Amino acid sequence: IQISAIERADEVTITVADQGPGLPESELENVFRPFYRPEFARQRETGGAGLGLAIVRSCIEACGGAVSCRNRTPNGLEVAIRLARVPARESA
Repeated sequence: IQISAIERADEVTITVADQGPGLPESELENVFRPFYRPEFARQRETGGAGLGLAIVRSCIEACGGAVSCRNRTPNGLEVAIRLARVPARESA
């Protein structure tokens, strides 16, 4: 897993990427729905309730940001979190 952050003038983007199989294109937006699990992840043995990314989206949007995911080339998945950049406060 690779984690990176890029700071721009008005926003910070945090990305979390892996080198796994990725997701079918039709699943990329669905994974943010509460209780949604892709077809291949619906076995009882794999655990999870399909809430993790829904909670992430809710928290990020509550802070005025956005979250998205995309497949990487040649393989893997990347989740990008974009938040407004808050200027550093000056010390008193």
